[in-house]
Amino acid sequence: MAETMTNADNFWLHMDHPTNLMVITGIMEFKKTLGYEDVSVTLENRLCSFDRFKQRIVLPTSGVGMASWEFDPYFDIRSHFHRVALPGAGGKKELQRMVSDLMVIPMDRSKPLWSCHLIENYKKGCALFFRLHHCIADGIALVYVLLSATDKKTGVPLFEEKSSKKKKKWLPSLIPHGPFMTNVAGFVDKTQTLGEKLLKECSKVISHPLYVKELAKNTSSLPLDTVTVLGKLAMMPSDPKTSIRGPLGVRKCVAWSNPIPLKNIKIVSKAVDATINDVLTATVTGALRRYLISRGDKVKKIELHASIPVNIRKLGTEFELGNKFSLVFLALPIYIGDPILRLQEVKKRMDHLKQSQDAFVAFMVLSALGISSANVAKTASNFFANKASIVMTNVPGPQEPLYFAGNKIENFIGWVPRTGRVGMGISVFSYSGKVVIGLVTDEGLVPDPDKILENFEEELDHLFNLVKIQKASTKPVRCIALTQRGKQCKNQTVVGSEYCQVHQPGTEI
Repeated sequence: MAETMTNADNFWLHMDHPTNLMVITGIMEFKKTLGYEDVSVTLENRLCSFDRFKQRIVLPTSGVGMASWEFDPYFDIRSHFHRVALPGAGGKKELQRMVSDLMVIPMDRSKPLWSCHLIENYKKGCALFFRLHHCIADGIALVYVLLSATDKKTGVPLFEEKSSKKKKKWLPSLIPHGPFMTNVAGFVDKTQTLGEKLLKECSKVISHPLYVKELAKNTSSLPLDTVTVLGKLAMMPSDPKTSIRGPLGVRKCVAWSNPIPLKNIKIVSKAVDATINDVLTATVTGALRRYLISRGDKVKKIELHASIPVNIRKLGTEFELGNKFSLVFLALPIYIGDPILRLQEVKKRMDHLKQSQDAFVAFMVLSALGISSANVAKTASNFFANKASIVMTNVPGPQEPLYFAGNKIENFIGWVPRTGRVGMGISVFSYSGKVVIGLVTDEGLVPDPDKILENFEEELDHLFNLVKIQKASTKPVRCIALTQRGKQCKNQTVVGSEYCQVHQPGTEI
C-alpha cells in the first residue's frame, strides 16, 4: 500500500533541476580496498533495513496532489551499488573529477532514489561514494542512517541487521541542540493550523513582494512575528553580482580540505568566547573574501548571504527519515578584513538569529509550500534562493573511529545540494577529532574550488597563531597606519591586527 509523502518531502521532490539536483552526496575513504560482496551485503542488510531505501516514488496520475512511496517490486541491490576504478595514479584529483561526473547524473525515478559507488584504485585503497535524494530525508537523518550501517570495531558479522532499538542506542546523538532548536520545535505543531493560510499569503508575497505591506496592516490571518519575518524575507535584496554568482550550468566541481584538528578550532573559539560554528563561519567568510579579491571583485561594503539549514528534530528521532529542518539567512560580512573583527561580527549575527523567529517561519513556509503545485514550489524556491549566494551546513559527527564492512573509515566528506540559482555549497563535517570542509561549485562560475579551501586553511592558521601567541583579544588598540598627513590613524582595531579595517592590506580605501 502506498504511503503519502509529507509536505516537506514533497517540496524537495519538486526542487530537482538539471543545474541543481536535490541530491545529498558523501564519501567515505579507506586505506584498504573493500570487497564488493562485503559492501553489498552490508548495504542490503543494514542500509536497506530502512524501508525508504527499497521504496520508489509514485506521482499522482492526475498530476495534482502529493506524491507517494511504494515498495519497488523489482528492487535489486545491483541497481543501486556499482563498482568503478579511478584511472592513472588514482589520487585526490582523479577522485574529485569522478565525483564531479557522478554528481550531475539525474536519478532514475522508477527506482528507489539512492546509489552507492565503490571507487577502487584510490591511494592504494578505495572510497565509497553515496548519493541520496533530498526527498528521502534531510542531511542530519541521512548521515545518521549511513553511520548506523557502520560498527565501532572490526570483526562484527556483516549480515547482522541492526534493529531500530539497537540503532538508537548505538550511536551518540549527532544532533546539535541549542537556541535554534528551542525556538523552532515548540511551534512545529502550528504548521498544520497555519499551513493553508500561510500558503495563500506566501503565494501573494512571492508574486508581488510589496504585498507584504498590505499583509502587515491586517495581521488577523497570521501571527505578528510571522508577518514580520515574511516581510523581512520578501524585502531582502538579492545578493550582488560577484564571481561566485551568475547563470548556472550542469557541470559541477567538488573539493575538500585536508582534515583539520578539532582541538585547534576549540582553542580559537574559547580564546575569543565564540562557538566552534562561529569560528568556522567567520573563517569561511575570510576565505571567500580572499577569493573574490583574487578574481577582481570589489569587496568594500559587500555582504553575501548564506542559507543555513537548522535542525528541528527532537532528541531520539534521529532515525526517522524525512525532512525536519528549517532555513535561516546569515549575512556574511565579506567587507571586514580584520579576522578578529570579522569573527566578532559573525558571532553577533549568529546570536541574533538564534533568538529570532526566522527559523520557525521558514519551516512553516517550507511545509506550506509542500502542499502546493510543483510550479508554485519552484517559484518560491527561486524567489528565496535569489537572496543567497551560498548554502552552508555543519553536521557534527561521531568523535571515535568507525568501521564499514570491517574496515576503518579514515575520512568522511559531504556536499550539500543547492536550490534555485545558488551555485556554491559548503559543508562542514567533524569525525574522529577532525573537521573536513566539503565544497561544491558551479564549474562555469568557480572552476577552482581548491583555491577557496587553501584560503580557508590559511585563514584558520592565522587565527590559531594569533591565539597561540596570545595576541587575540577584544581590547581595542590604535591602528599603526599613518594617514596622508603623516599622523597616526584614529580608527581602532583589536590586538592581533596591526591595521584597522580601512587600512587592512588588500582593503579598498
